[in-house]
Amino acid sequence: MAKTAQTKHRKPGTGSKSAPSYSYSAARGPVLDETVFAKRRKQFLRKLPAGSLAIIVTNPERTRSNDTEFQYRPSSDVLYLSNFQEPECALVFFKSREGEGKFLMFVRPKDRTREIWTGIRQGPEGAKTNFGADEAHNVEEFEKVVAPLYGEVDRLYYKFRRDPHFDKMVRTMWEASQKDLLNPESIIHEMRLFKSEEEIELMRHAGKISAAAHCEAMRLVRPGMMEYQLQAVLEGVFKFNGALYPAYTSIVGGGKNAVILHYVENDQELMDGDLILIDAAAEYKGYASDITRCFPVNGKFSKAQREIYEIVLKAELAGIAMAAPGVKLQQIHDHASDVLRAGLVKLGLLPKTHLTAAGEKKALDAWQKQGATGVKPLKLHDFFMHGTSHFIGLDVHDVGTGGTRDPRGKKRALKPGMAFTIEPGIYIAPDEERVPAQYRGIGVRIEDDVVITEKGCEVLTDAVPKEVDAIEKLMADGKAHCQQVEKTFGLKA
Repeated sequence: MAKTAQTKHRKPGTGSKSAPSYSYSAARGPVLDETVFAKRRKQFLRKLPAGSLAIIVTNPERTRSNDTEFQYRPSSDVLYLSNFQEPECALVFFKSREGEGKFLMFVRPKDRTREIWTGIRQGPEGAKTNFGADEAHNVEEFEKVVAPLYGEVDRLYYKFRRDPHFDKMVRTMWEASQKDLLNPESIIHEMRLFKSEEEIELMRHAGKISAAAHCEAMRLVRPGMMEYQLQAVLEGVFKFNGALYPAYTSIVGGGKNAVILHYVENDQELMDGDLILIDAAAEYKGYASDITRCFPVNGKFSKAQREIYEIVLKAELAGIAMAAPGVKLQQIHDHASDVLRAGLVKLGLLPKTHLTAAGEKKALDAWQKQGATGVKPLKLHDFFMHGTSHFIGLDVHDVGTGGTRDPRGKKRALKPGMAFTIEPGIYIAPDEERVPAQYRGIGVRIEDDVVITEKGCEVLTDAVPKEVDAIEKLMADGKAHCQQVEKTFGLKA
């Protein structure tokens, strides 16, 4: 097995010696220039068979209420190939039967009146000048321009159900001839699965910003705060450091709320003696990070909380240690699960027969054969009911078909450039009477982002403490820090 992650300044998984301050970086973070996107488009065209037309459309705007919209975000595929940020956009790739390719963009026209209200538009000229289009047209000209191109190819690449307006136009064109219809994601997503060094640098930056936010939450939290107040702290740090949006809806769950996997209400009071689970991270320049940490509201783990936490931490570190070229995500999941099993057996929450998945199945089968009488034995899935990993990138749950199969259907092993999470957990329902009372209502998940390197992996998010002693020290040191913001929240330090 490979060693734990490869990092320059600290042992993987142990967190930094000094936690990041509120302001991770006042300097501007890394950006991708147009040459990166041009290279991707060239690669996509190269992979596109001769005699093909590929159409990739962006997300439509979504109404939030009445005449207001949600904050707009383009589709990840459009971001990947162009970094174009406006709605009502289609990227069109044409490759002739002779193999000659060109890139077209269809965008909203310039409109002085609309620009006064909602901001400057690139228009066709801006699409050519700033985004590398060989041709650019008003989006209203889509059918007129694309239909003749479609007549010169043998197959169409298009994914329906993203934008009804484009769906209607493309369907009319396609149904007239019924040429081969293929999904462009089969090409784009395989490209996106392997992160370049430029992408990894953006993800490192997102991870550092997110880490600074988690550290600030640890410093600031105390009994009496509301979950949403801590959420505000996290997301304030994101934005302060140039990550304008969370990568996903922040999860801030105190006490029994921590056992709800995707708890997002964040509207309850944080109580003395409870653990809090925070699954929150920043998106930077389109690229997501994903961090989960658990810590005690009052700054001190109880014996039971520490016992559960240490099991999860051991499983997470074991998963990170396995992450290397040639390993499969399922193997990481199975190994982390075995560590959880062993820990739960040691605590007496699972019977000794459940030390392995095979032993657990045999014991449960025996219980069924005996008439399923008496109390049903607990199984690992009662405490850990999700996967250990998902890919991460332009989407927090990124492309890659779960990492199990390549485009030819062959079982896939990890390769350098693949980025994913490692996030085991234990969740004990507050009403689970089959476990001792001191463990009920405890929910723990520990999550970091890693990228596979030539020799192992790099942890992108380990600037947040996760060893119990390190967490407790940061929280103790944060008491004085809390006094500085006492007036903001109206709480006692």
